[in-house]
Amino acid sequence: MTLKPIALTVALLFIAAPLTAQTDVSPPSADEMQSAMTTPQAFAERAASSNLFEIQSSQLALERARSVEVRAFAEKMIADHTAAGEQMRAAATEEGVTPVEALMPDHQAQLENLNTSDLADFDAAYLGAQLAAHTEAVELFEGYSTQGPGGALRTFATETLPKLQDHLAEVEPMSEV
Repeated sequence: MTLKPIALTVALLFIAAPLTAQTDVSPPSADEMQSAMTTPQAFAERAASSNLFEIQSSQLALERARSVEVRAFAEKMIADHTAAGEQMRAAATEEGVTPVEALMPDHQAQLENLNTSDLADFDAAYLGAQLAAHTEAVELFEGYSTQGPGGALRTFATETLPKLQDHLAEVEPMSEV
């Protein structure tokens, strides 16, 4: 086990703390993240849930966000992650892996917390959730692209990573406002 997944877990606890205060569901452990970085089924499950969270939270942002900039970011997340989800399903099918079609408990809790957040605080909560989700996704895809077994999912992870890094770079300054 490396320190990177442990550092990610600690960072996500601090980043997502406001989002998980209402529903106590922790982000994935270092062991869960390590498994997701090396096992096709675990990677597909974690990546699919993360992708679905980014789509569903962005759909919620289109309903609740006040900022035009936040709404534009949400539209981009829906488009990009819908395409990524289709690509991942194809790669998973090629490897005989079945990704989940539902949110994992931590993603479900974050979505519920966003849904019940005060309207005045929604934009900041959404951006914080996107920052945490993309931090986790970049870590996951970096890990799988270097540690996962060769095949369609590893190729998908390698090809998708730059877009996730772009999303993270875009949301970081937005979440600091």
